[in-house]
Amino acid sequence: MESASIVLSHRLGPRSAPAIDKSTTMVLSLQEILIVGNCSDQVKFSELTLDMFRMLQTLEREPQEDTTQIYDVSPAPGRVPFENGDRSLKRENPHKYLLYKPTFSQLTVFLASGFKELPANGVMLLYISADGCFSNVKHPEDAGYDLGGVVTNSKREVEHSNKRTVQLKDMHCLYPGDLYPITRKPLFIIVDSDNSHAFQVMPRYFGQPLFILMSAEDIPSTFHDQQHKGNLFTLFLHSPLTAFCFICNIVDVSISLWEECQMQVDRVLTETARLMIRSRNLDPAFVQFFGDDFLRLLLLRFVFCFITLKLHRSFKGPNFYPRSQPPIPELDILEHPSLHKGVLEIASLLNVRPLFFESGEAD
Repeated sequence: MESASIVLSHRLGPRSAPAIDKSTTMVLSLQEILIVGNCSDQVKFSELTLDMFRMLQTLEREPQEDTTQIYDVSPAPGRVPFENGDRSLKRENPHKYLLYKPTFSQLTVFLASGFKELPANGVMLLYISADGCFSNVKHPEDAGYDLGGVVTNSKREVEHSNKRTVQLKDMHCLYPGDLYPITRKPLFIIVDSDNSHAFQVMPRYFGQPLFILMSAEDIPSTFHDQQHKGNLFTLFLHSPLTAFCFICNIVDVSISLWEECQMQVDRVLTETARLMIRSRNLDPAFVQFFGDDFLRLLLLRFVFCFITLKLHRSFKGPNFYPRSQPPIPELDILEHPSLHKGVLEIASLLNVRPLFFESGEAD
């Protein structure tokens, strides 16, 4: 039996996100999703890159009829299933747009459509997996456009200017400033790119909740030839344990060991949720998003990703770590000893502890 193949589900199941006692401010729910992909050297099938497919699965609910699947997700002990046997309580999936290499005009049309369809207390999630569009501005003044962005389409436009001195920006580069208008409603952004940090200074002009998760801008050279298999940050958001095994060069894991490690991942995520609920230093926007099952799971997996990479000996320096805006408190959460201990226990279970610093040693 140990050598038998097994199908793992990556959708949101009844026990996926750790249960929390929702406060009165946790009223937002994920309703509209745009998944955008344009990584030049990434494996794709049909009109989906691997990153797009992984995020699509992550943002889907597990069909309630299927109770025989083995969940590769993050169960919380004592979690009550969504339905409790009552079909009337079935929850629908958020509405999604899948955009592979969209032009700027196509992207803005779908952004406007998603924005228009948002109900009261609804959240739009914009996920972008794309190559970076880098700026050559030596002294940036406008953070919305002078720091570059991400390329959504490689189509070349005809230049109508005859002035060689004019510096034209890329037509199909999505800049942070392009997203300012849609921050009139709650917006959750995930950017997986080598220029993701260009999005870390987006202002909240309209006072609505805004949260941004950004990938690391670099990875160790030993992983460069693996990038066609999908981006590491997206893999962590999709399946934390798979990503953990990937950076430790673990290819084969027995079913029993996988389940034991997955239980430990679950404990780390549950403890992370507990610390977040207790923290008094979290931005109010974070708390508002935390009530939604999908967004809560993404935020918890982000923390797991940060801590894992921070402790791994191959990832040295800030450019190798993901970021969020607003930042998640370091002392309360990202540097908390219990979370570091939990991640290191996974390394011990997989017999790869030497690849990681001891807690506190990474600093």
